[in-house]
Amino acid sequence: MRVKTLLVGPFLSRSGYGRMARFALESLSKHEDKLDLYLIDIPWGASGKLWKDSEERRRIIDLLRKTEMSGGLQRNQFDLSVQVTIPNEFKNFAKVNIGYTAGIETNKVDPVWVQFGNMMNKLVVISEHSKESYENTHESVNDQFGNEVQLKLQTPVDVVNFGYTEVETEDLELDLKYDNNFLLVSQYGPRKNIDNAISWFLEAMHDQEVGLVVKTHGRRNSRMDYDRLSERFKSLKENYKDCKCELTLLHGSLTNGQMRSLYLNEKIKALVNLSHGEGFGLPMFEAACEGLPVITPFWSGQCDFLSMPVNKGGRVKHKAMVPRVAYDLGPVSKDALWEGVIREDSMWCYPNKGSYMSRLNEMLKDYPRFKTQAKKLQAYLLENFKEDDKLEEFSQSVLDTVSDMVKHSQKQASFDYDLVSTDALPKISFITSVYNGEEYFEGFMEDITSQTIFKEKCELIMVDCNSEQNEKELVKPWIEKYPDNIKYITLDKDPGIYAAWNIAIKEANGEFISNANLDDRHSLEFAEKLGKFLFAHKDIDCAYTENYQTFKPNETFENNSANNKTYPVEEFSKEAMLRRNPLHCMPMWRRSLHDENGYFLEDYRSASDWEFWLRCCFESGAKYKKLNEKLGLYYFNPKGISTNSDNNNWKDKEELEIFQKYKKRESNE
Repeated sequence: MRVKTLLVGPFLSRSGYGRMARFALESLSKHEDKLDLYLIDIPWGASGKLWKDSEERRRIIDLLRKTEMSGGLQRNQFDLSVQVTIPNEFKNFAKVNIGYTAGIETNKVDPVWVQFGNMMNKLVVISEHSKESYENTHESVNDQFGNEVQLKLQTPVDVVNFGYTEVETEDLELDLKYDNNFLLVSQYGPRKNIDNAISWFLEAMHDQEVGLVVKTHGRRNSRMDYDRLSERFKSLKENYKDCKCELTLLHGSLTNGQMRSLYLNEKIKALVNLSHGEGFGLPMFEAACEGLPVITPFWSGQCDFLSMPVNKGGRVKHKAMVPRVAYDLGPVSKDALWEGVIREDSMWCYPNKGSYMSRLNEMLKDYPRFKTQAKKLQAYLLENFKEDDKLEEFSQSVLDTVSDMVKHSQKQASFDYDLVSTDALPKISFITSVYNGEEYFEGFMEDITSQTIFKEKCELIMVDCNSEQNEKELVKPWIEKYPDNIKYITLDKDPGIYAAWNIAIKEANGEFISNANLDDRHSLEFAEKLGKFLFAHKDIDCAYTENYQTFKPNETFENNSANNKTYPVEEFSKEAMLRRNPLHCMPMWRRSLHDENGYFLEDYRSASDWEFWLRCCFESGAKYKKLNEKLGLYYFNPKGISTNSDNNNWKDKEELEIFQKYKKRESNE
């Protein structure tokens, strides 16, 4: 049986991430005997689109249509997702989720990236620099209450570089005035440092017959963008009177064959790149693979392919095979800060002006030496960075993750719920506090009683906390229909939600317990799947899932406006438990937790469930497990106890008290 696989990315974009998305698709398409592929295309920045008809574009369109025809994200349940994007856009689309990202050009990633990275089963990045920036981000951050907690990446990371495939050269009809020219290929923006690359070139070469070819664009490939950049470069040149050197602007989309003609043009002696950092540096890679010398700082993503192993005295070391520009590391400029992506305290590379100008002159004076060095690097890259090898490396990283998950699940008695007989399941008790919830009542009862195993294996214990509405009458037809499954308890006063839960638990007969809120809804298989999971995994005390999130009342799990939006929850760890309550609104747990740790504290009005999970975790070593499957629909009720903003003052104090109590416990361990 093939693994149902969703690929999410900017497949039709001409950006670097578009290149990554198509790389992932090509790689996984070689294994369609194992993978049943679906695509979701996402927009990407200011880059242009792939409009020209090609076999690759037709393939993408066909898979997008296949996904749409099959119901898209609303109806499909995927086994595997591969998401090509920046990490703060990762989502749990499937049972197994892999994030494929270029990473960051700075020395640190944003804390949000770490949090979302920890939601994935694996990360794949395109350079060692990206991996190091991610894994080296160990720091103290403030949680939602302003308290200090430790944050680090726990998800495994693989590095898969791009590979090289020779394409047929296409004539660009480039008429260069001089025999000696340099090439600059970058999108125009703060990170690429193009103004300095041009200005310093003009200063170094102003009295020489030398040219600089600049292939760039800013906001897409519009005529307005071309005019803006033309004026910008003209103004830069006007700073140098009687300047002999030439600036040539290449604007708009070029084919791979046309780009190759640039790298192979005999009048172009080297490619220059003064960017502050690269995730990989694709133009530099392509130029190096064509034997063109590259002048750049030896920092960030390009280090993976602008060096090669050299044997020195019996020891193999990687030696840079380019004329290196000296640099300093410094704080990222304020105009490049990007909330959730590029953080204020991160650093990147600032190339040295004098070093760059010296390298330009050295290239012209000693070109044969640098060309020989570039040819050695080219031979190494063509042997060790073959496109087919890298495609297979990527697909194996993905397939290994699927295989590991299958082996892990089999070792624990399997994540395959069908391996557990329904007859073997113990009783499951839903507990519910009832107070002024009349508008949700009928939908709730329909939801719970429609569970696949409700009549055979479930009971519903409802505690009416002296409600002012008519629930006690509304429940009567349901009790008549399910007399052995529903118990309705009425109280003379409202003791609070957690006191009601405690009453229900003490009345319950189930070995497994789940709280069910009147305004939330469940998958019809919620009780069966979580019950089977707990039954099969004796070492797990509580199971939970992500839930779809809606802002509209009385929707159902099957038909809702969530648009695949989920309430984000983390994989279990003590650190995650201290940051927030990842078990959230509808977990299922073993009754034995109460035998070992007592009941919910009744003094708290909103956060006693969080306190209870922390207590079980710290005092009895309870283990919780997140299932990578969405089985609930959480209604963000503006009138709810925990979601009503009018309650924030007392609610924040309550949560802070709990946090400080267990943070102290963590510190003493």
